[in-house]
Amino acid sequence: MTIYTVLTFANPAVLWGLLALAIPVIIHLFNFRRVKRVQFSNIALLKKVKEESSSKRKPVELLILLSRLLFISFLIFSFAQPIFKNNANDQELSDEVLIYLDNSLSMDMPVSSQQSAFDRAYSLSAGVVDAYPESAKFKFLENGYGNSLNTSYTASTIKDRFTELELSGVGRSMDEIQSRIAASGFRGDVYLISDFQKNKENELRNIASDSLRNYYLMPIEGENNSNLYFDTAYLENSFLLGAMKNNLKVVLRNEGTEDFEDVNVRLFFDDQLSSTALVNVPANGVKEHIFEVDQSATGLNKAKVTLDDSKVLFDNEYFLTLNNIERVIVHEVKGIDSNGFIEQLYADNELFNYQAFNANNIDNNELLQSDIIILNQLSDFSNQLISALKTFLEKNGTVLIIPSAESNFQTFSQLGLTIRFDSDERLGLGQPNFQNPFFDGVFENTNEAIAMPEASITYRLVNSELGVLNFKNGREFLSKAELPLGNAYVFSSDFSAEATSFPSHSLFVPVMYKLALGSKVNLSKLYYLTDEQTMVYPLEENLTANDIITLSDGESMITPDQRISGKNLIMEIPKDELNAGHYTIMKRETELGTIAFNQSKAESSVERHSIDELETIALAKNINVIQAEDGIEVNRELTAGIKGINLWKYALMLGLLFLFAEVILIRYL
Repeated sequence: MTIYTVLTFANPAVLWGLLALAIPVIIHLFNFRRVKRVQFSNIALLKKVKEESSSKRKPVELLILLSRLLFISFLIFSFAQPIFKNNANDQELSDEVLIYLDNSLSMDMPVSSQQSAFDRAYSLSAGVVDAYPESAKFKFLENGYGNSLNTSYTASTIKDRFTELELSGVGRSMDEIQSRIAASGFRGDVYLISDFQKNKENELRNIASDSLRNYYLMPIEGENNSNLYFDTAYLENSFLLGAMKNNLKVVLRNEGTEDFEDVNVRLFFDDQLSSTALVNVPANGVKEHIFEVDQSATGLNKAKVTLDDSKVLFDNEYFLTLNNIERVIVHEVKGIDSNGFIEQLYADNELFNYQAFNANNIDNNELLQSDIIILNQLSDFSNQLISALKTFLEKNGTVLIIPSAESNFQTFSQLGLTIRFDSDERLGLGQPNFQNPFFDGVFENTNEAIAMPEASITYRLVNSELGVLNFKNGREFLSKAELPLGNAYVFSSDFSAEATSFPSHSLFVPVMYKLALGSKVNLSKLYYLTDEQTMVYPLEENLTANDIITLSDGESMITPDQRISGKNLIMEIPKDELNAGHYTIMKRETELGTIAFNQSKAESSVERHSIDELETIALAKNINVIQAEDGIEVNRELTAGIKGINLWKYALMLGLLFLFAEVILIRYL
């Protein structure tokens, strides 16, 4: 029951006792005392005395009546337990409390000269606990999801849990947090203590629409509104190979209104300084810097770039794995109708060791030393070639097939390939799928449309695993076959001018280079972000489903969800366990390679939900915004604004005061 916007009663039914105020009023209005009649011969003098006494007595009786009424009123109020709140909400604190303490890396920002946002979040969390009675049950949630929401804490044990908490490399959106809380079935008070970074649009919408829980948003505002961090890094050429020069390009992003000048950017290989530079980055701008890669240096698979930014420390390093390979062995087996495109591309090239064979004169031992075998428009395969190709594929080799107009499909079936005639229609190719790992590093800009070549849909690979290049109608021009071992790629037409314009197109060189280079080494990405879903790592050796792959950073070992697809190891990225840095891919004691992880760029952003935005969300009945700088302020805010200040003691004291006033009035007046 609310009698005014800021005053409520815990036991409002007791207020019916105010009807008892009618009793002293009735006694005052009607004099129920019996009087004794005494006869006097002359009462003129007595009448005069009575009139004077009555004029003096009436104000005193009114004061006695008022004191009596106030005594009864405040006595009843004390039993009704009045509660005062300094705002107009009628919420009450629940006996069940859930505290989300944001421990993402962005909480490392300073909020004062001696305190970080994480330190303040700890203080605010303790203040929330202190505002509740000892009987309250607490639940706890942090970004790593390190404990179950089914676990309950007391006031003392949850404070111990706070002291154990450390910053985590895992970032969570408010959408994720709200969904996890809703899925747990928790009903009660939810405290979200965070810097409220903006991760995506409308991420607070679900909180506003959740009427089953009371939410208390506790924003932590940092004094730093500027940050410099690495936005991306990439090689000018996709691979490091031999003596070929290559450059590493790093892009720095400045989020803030102040310029960064003479920022020291350094390149390390296995913790050994390789190069350094001073870079200026304008406010709200980006700056690209180029490092020339010394390919004679050791430790290229454990590279990192660093910058000096004293305001935010956690994102000042960017970890990379650079692929350095030797010359790729390319062997071409030519048919009668073969053209010279393949030889022109790979011969006399410092990247490749090229050798051509005639279909009728093959050196099997030499052929098996290949990294990639290109079958260029063969109409039929000899038994010798079939045997060599089977052995090559069993060793996880790569075969590229450019069919002939006279190709024998029965021959292809001996290699596990199912190829059929198609419509022979000539169509344009569709835009490349830039999400396909095959095209990583092939295009510098993936936003622009490319003028694509044309080709005939002469053949179709039925057992295709992946379409690398597709026609506009969805059919595949370059397909990767689904084979138990090895990698086989098949074009849908021969390379004659009548069949396709692909060999004369600018796309021809990078695609053919990628096919050849991809057959040689582990061409994994330079880095992955910890919030990505999956990673694909090409393998040089055969693995089976029974092989357990682990990731090791030298201190801890992680076993992610994994599967083998051909020569690719596909792993789910365990973002709850990963930190930024280099991880070695292990098969028992054997090192398969190295991969680099970096923190999500979302954590480096200084864009946060403003207080005005949070106040707009708080227009919903079940949401409050609490601004405080320490736990004492939180306790005071919750007590005065939500729980309320209990006034029954004050009501009882006032009641006794008016009872004492009544006694004094009766006794001395």
